[in-house]
Amino acid sequence: MVGSAGRYDVGGRRLLPGWLRVPGRGAAEHRFELERALNDGPAAGLSALAVELDLFSAMVGDLRLTSRVEVLRERVYVLIENLRQLGGALHPPVLTEGLEPACVSVAERYDLRIKLDLPEHDLDAQARMRTGLLVADHLRTLEPGTTVRVRVRGRRVVRVRITEQRPGSSVRRNLRAVLLCG
Repeated sequence: MVGSAGRYDVGGRRLLPGWLRVPGRGAAEHRFELERALNDGPAAGLSALAVELDLFSAMVGDLRLTSRVEVLRERVYVLIENLRQLGGALHPPVLTEGLEPACVSVAERYDLRIKLDLPEHDLDAQARMRTGLLVADHLRTLEPGTTVRVRVRGRRVVRVRITEQRPGSSVRRNLRAVLLCG
């Protein structure tokens, strides 16, 4: 909920403008489980249905029926892609590979120009997941063509700074977050 002074009220806490909402400790795991459930359940079931429709289409001799099966198969593929996009919005699958691949993947999908300034050391799993979700969630809110710089520092106390410049604007917006990890 947005307060009168542009501050966000999150769980009873007030955040000042320019501060990003940090995913809680359990949020990363919960979102990972939701993404996996979508992928393992409905998406896998729809993929099996698409294969069955392909087999059925190959066995049918009626052109009208074959055409109808083709339309249904295309609808199933659209549903599969929609589920994958939903799962990726919940928890980018490449986040398990690391912070850099996740940020680059989201930036490519949303046509953003991104520059990463990440620590030379690896973040532990919790810090990587929470930081990745924080950055990915914010990147998804930006309009295509936005130039973004993401800077991450720390280990146990992870500091994130995102600088963005929207297309056609000379104004740079700085956002930050601090995550207590470990």
